[in-house]
Amino acid sequence: MASKTTGTKADIFARIKTDHDTIRGLLDKTEKANGSGRAVFEELQRELWAHSKVEEGVFYASLKKAKEAKSETVEGLNEHHLINGLLDELNAMKTTDSGWKEKLQVLGELVRHHLDEEEEELFEEAREVLDDDRAAELGSAYGERKTHIMAGLAPL
Repeated sequence: MASKTTGTKADIFARIKTDHDTIRGLLDKTEKANGSGRAVFEELQRELWAHSKVEEGVFYASLKKAKEAKSETVEGLNEHHLINGLLDELNAMKTTDSGWKEKLQVLGELVRHHLDEEEEELFEEAREVLDDDRAAELGSAYGERKTHIMAGLAPL
């Protein structure tokens, strides 16, 4: 079953995939900035934080009782925890500090692995559990929560 969009409404799979593409782009920009991209890193950090919180609260929460997706969901939560830890460490450093670039590389590898695994494995398992109506409902809830969180994280 393919993810569906109707007008401006996207199902949960399309919304998450759009976020993943945004995150991949921000990772590329941050890595290419080569130590001079604090603003881009901060944008990446906001996007990752908001994405993980909304994904956990909407998507993962809807799957946690489904045995078909339980293992992948728990793994995803653990990966979010590791990603947040690396973000905290990078945030405490200057982009010119020794080791910042290497830590960013580790973050990039972990995030890309996580995004790919969700799209290739968790989505497939979730489609066994979520019918089209539920996927659309979750997509709406995801979009609303993400909008509110990003507004709250916007720089002053």
